[in-house]
Amino acid sequence: MNPAMPPHSQPATGATPLALMESSTAFDAMLGASVAAGLPLLLTFTGPKCMICRQLAPMLSVVVREAGDRLASARADAEALPDLSERYAVRSLPTTLLFRNGLVVDRIAGFATAGSLRDWLAKHAVTLASRH
Repeated sequence: MNPAMPPHSQPATGATPLALMESSTAFDAMLGASVAAGLPLLLTFTGPKCMICRQLAPMLSVVVREAGDRLASARADAEALPDLSERYAVRSLPTTLLFRNGLVVDRIAGFATAGSLRDWLAKHAVTLASRH
């Protein structure tokens, strides 16, 4: 465990790789911890009624697990955290953001396959474990 990151904000390696952010303050703490640890951070905005979000979730889980401790990750309910959604100009769900050094470096709106997520992360120098 990285002592700089609170337990709910650990890089994803366990059963729930995309911990749900409870507040914008919790996200800000996680973002700061990812900067301090030198980790990129993946944040996905979802919604409780969003069918595409449900379809994307297993793809994200697989890829985040493959990234292991090389990537911090979380998800945010866009309806429950409208201030965070507004801050990052989220206009459709799902929207996945990739942060480096506290700044958004890229985003994907809508569904993505595990393969396209792997390619997207590789483009941003996030290394994944080899698959068998």
